[in-house]
Amino acid sequence: MKKKIIIYLEDLTASQEVLLQKLLQSFCVEQIEVLEDTTSTLLVGDLQIDVERRQVWRAGNLIELTSMEFDILYLLAHHPGQVFSARQIYEAVAADSFDASWTGISSMVYKLRRKLGAGIIETVRGHGYKFVAPGTSLK
Repeated sequence: MKKKIIIYLEDLTASQEVLLQKLLQSFCVEQIEVLEDTTSTLLVGDLQIDVERRQVWRAGNLIELTSMEFDILYLLAHHPGQVFSARQIYEAVAADSFDASWTGISSMVYKLRRKLGAGIIETVRGHGYKFVAPGTSLK
């Protein structure tokens, strides 16, 4: 089973980066990606979330999202595997919006799933929703 290690690095020197790559290789980590400016881009599997431009790409294709859909995706993707209730999602991303109610979150998640494809956002029956990295399964 493949495992992914995500390490957020700030102000890393070139020699420290090389040392880190050698260390990870010694633990048989198959794929090493060093992302610069990790504060503005979240990369998980084939899903890329550009926070500054508020754009989402999947397998190299731009996915058009509404502002609310983007906020929901970013919240969930920033906390993979963590379950959020509809009310928690509403309070985190839509509480100041006059166009949304917490009961409408399920409709927005449905639309988001249709745009992203299956397997990215899972329903945890009776509890809420969680983000699952593309190509993995969190049970």
